[in-house]
Amino acid sequence: MFKKPIIRTIIAAVLFTLAPQGIFAASNPSMIDKDALNKGIISVHYSKDKNTKVLVRIMRENIKYDYTFEEGDQYPLQLGNGQYKVLIGESIGANKYKVVAQEQIDLDMEDENAVFLQSIPLINWNNESKAVVEAKQLIGDKESDIDKIRAIYGYITTQFQYDYEKAQTVADNYVPNLDMVYAASKGICYDFAATFAAMARSEGIPTRLVMGYESHAPDTYHAWNQVFLKDSKEWVTIDTTYDAVHIQAGETIDIIKKDHNYQISKIY
Repeated sequence: MFKKPIIRTIIAAVLFTLAPQGIFAASNPSMIDKDALNKGIISVHYSKDKNTKVLVRIMRENIKYDYTFEEGDQYPLQLGNGQYKVLIGESIGANKYKVVAQEQIDLDMEDENAVFLQSIPLINWNNESKAVVEAKQLIGDKESDIDKIRAIYGYITTQFQYDYEKAQTVADNYVPNLDMVYAASKGICYDFAATFAAMARSEGIPTRLVMGYESHAPDTYHAWNQVFLKDSKEWVTIDTTYDAVHIQAGETIDIIKKDHNYQISKIY
């Protein structure tokens, strides 16, 4: 229920085509910090001019994820163990990027779900984040993952309102500011799913932010969550955005959705 970031995809495609040519390619792997690979994340250290755009592209096989670079951000390697390629591209104008660093990374994590506990650009949280503080109060002495998830789910689906105006005007490169979303108690599906993910991750529950399409609105780009329940060792689908509308209308609805109703494009 938000705009698909088409513009960023076009820009990133240009970056990718430049790399094999070697004309603009450079190799500076020291920019890529791998100290937290055991958590499935990397960071990038790069000095740039204030108005210069820099992109980070992470690839595994034919799957690509692109991020706008900001110093201090952590970037996930969320496609499981294996070989990744990381490219850092600096804008040279007219939707063209030169590759200033590239490196191959072999990921071999003991727990591949650890990456879904981290703060990343799309789910940017820390222990002082308002939603995270709220999660700690909601959880209390609850022990099972499903009880914790129900508490977080119950809060979001009753307290957050869907923002129809924002859905019509949101920018293609929009990324939620979770403190602002929490304070407003409203937003689009991306806001709902990112907030839910931050709250669950802060409680040690591996949680994915998923983007794609839902069968009842097959033409609308949507965001929802998948949660790993350690007790049953399975990923389950949860959709706080759609459920909030039903619950706030007084309807009873199952917290866990049927996977076949969701077509996944991206997982974060």
